[in-house]
Amino acid sequence: MTETDPLAKKNEARRLPSRVYLVGALTQFGVGLHSPFLQAYLIDMQEALRGVQNFIEQGAFRSVGNVAPTVLQPVWGVASDRARNTRAFVAFGTLTGLLVVYMFLWASTPLEMIILYAIQSILFSIQIPTWLSLVGGLMDETNRGNELGKLGLATNIASLSATLVSGFIAVLPTLAPFLRNLFGPLGLLLFPLHMDEQAFRVAYYGPFFFTAVVGIISSVLSLTIKEHPKTNDKSKKFPPIHRLLSQPGDFRRFCFIAVFFSFAMSMAWPYFIIVQKSWLNNTNLEIAIASAVMTISIVIFTMPFGRLSDRVGRKPLILLGRGFLFLVPIMYAFAQNVYYVYAANILAGFCTASGMNAITAYIYDISPEDERASHLAVYNTFIGTVYLVGSLIAGVLGQTIFELFGDARFSVFLMLMLSGVLRFFAAFLYMLIKEPKEYSTTLWLELRARLPGRRHDADFV
Repeated sequence: MTETDPLAKKNEARRLPSRVYLVGALTQFGVGLHSPFLQAYLIDMQEALRGVQNFIEQGAFRSVGNVAPTVLQPVWGVASDRARNTRAFVAFGTLTGLLVVYMFLWASTPLEMIILYAIQSILFSIQIPTWLSLVGGLMDETNRGNELGKLGLATNIASLSATLVSGFIAVLPTLAPFLRNLFGPLGLLLFPLHMDEQAFRVAYYGPFFFTAVVGIISSVLSLTIKEHPKTNDKSKKFPPIHRLLSQPGDFRRFCFIAVFFSFAMSMAWPYFIIVQKSWLNNTNLEIAIASAVMTISIVIFTMPFGRLSDRVGRKPLILLGRGFLFLVPIMYAFAQNVYYVYAANILAGFCTASGMNAITAYIYDISPEDERASHLAVYNTFIGTVYLVGSLIAGVLGQTIFELFGDARFSVFLMLMLSGVLRFFAAFLYMLIKEPKEYSTTLWLELRARLPGRRHDADFV
């Protein structure tokens, strides 16, 4: 096959270019710098101001972090489809979403932190569906799972590296004075001195500041990605939420199935960090390591699961990922030391690698090419709203149990167990989704072919 072969050119054009990996990795590096420590920052703020935690504030914080990035995604998705300049939306969302992280250092109360987090999440929501749309247009349909797996590998390695770096610089005592001296007269303004109850902020200077720097670099580089041209000039309905969710079909079925599991999953989220910070007294470095081992697990399994989903279908991988997630909150509920958390996060990474890319690929499979951004945005908005309700209810319910029994540990334990039980039953609903096409083999046959002593036929290579 020569360089002028049209088929070769087509296949090459539909693979993700190296610039996509660079921008995706940089963006996730910025996310990895700060995201594992946001709830820890809020807990430190609560204890510095009042000496006690508030489960409602924790639930509200997780809620805005879930719903704010998704509530406007249909707007951004359809707007980028119509504007035909997706990378401009990607650049703006990346720049503003990561710059605002630095402003968290000036939040003086948990309420201010919640408001700032909502603003930051809304701005970063511009990047999420438009980035997926940009990437989706650059992939060949026949190896979409494999391409998403490779991109996920690159971005998760970047996030892992950033989290470990943040964990170390958070406990580095010389970083704050170095940054003040580096910026001269602006040093005290950018990195003010904090004494007494506000001293906890110093540990977060590095993670939040470098997040903003990485956001600037990534947004500029995203403008250099060459988009795949959209050839369909059909006018888009705006917004598409009601239209897409009211039309019978695979997409609506998938959204409504996801409601139950998403609610159960989000109920545990406000309490994971409480186990780490309050029960086990983990340092920021240990929290970083816990996040890192989850990312390592995702990295290890993302590409194999991506390739596997192209062969056996998306549904088996979704069922596999969702089916074992119920164990994670239960493992946290019985955690006696940080190694329980590490084990739970490794399992969570395995489940995420199996389920998340398969879900994205499934939505790509069942949506028209020119409306992928809209479908992804509507799905994320719909599920994000469920996350909002789940985390809020979990926060209120946990606080109510605490006030009734006066035992914070019992309240957290009960909420984690409740989330685990609900996840277990909700996972079975994913058996109702339908694949849009036939696949060459099944997950069971693939597993049998790889068992010791089994014959590895060419069909399974």
